[in-house]
Amino acid sequence: MESQKQRLSARLSSYWKMEVGNALLVPAIMVFVCVSYDQTLGIGLVLAWVPMGGLLVLGGLYWRAKLHQLEGRGETMRAFVPLARKWRLPLLATTVLALVLAVGVWLTDLAASTGERWAITIAAALAGLEYVNYYHRQLQHFDHWADFRRLISGNGFAPSSMAKDLKRRPSDADHAD
Repeated sequence: MESQKQRLSARLSSYWKMEVGNALLVPAIMVFVCVSYDQTLGIGLVLAWVPMGGLLVLGGLYWRAKLHQLEGRGETMRAFVPLARKWRLPLLATTVLALVLAVGVWLTDLAASTGERWAITIAAALAGLEYVNYYHRQLQHFDHWADFRRLISGNGFAPSSMAKDLKRRPSDADHAD
């Protein structure tokens, strides 16, 4: 019978790869859809992808560090914590800029096409959600039954795991959760 630690390890092992993969997959899907519908793309979309992709990669690195922590290799988390702290403000700033851009493309002719408008809006919204999900509150509750139960019981939106780890001193990071 599989232990809780083994189940968590298996979940984290695939989850961190999925987050990093989504940093490439989501933009690729956006390009594919836009090209399929003859929608022109411009630099605005790349600008919206930067924080979205950065946050997905950061999230992937975090879950990889949590996996290593679970396996008794806390050095990865000790290295990750300062990195996440260092990138917090740049990721927030680029996320805010992406959200402003998303509003701007609907109010002006900044976007190269309607498809690009939608893609910029989706990328900016995902960046905003990922920022909150990693640096503040756990928004994602659909991939783990215990999280979903907590959400529907009215106890959802707890501080995110990464937010809790960032509040700890770096030397405590390898002993967390």
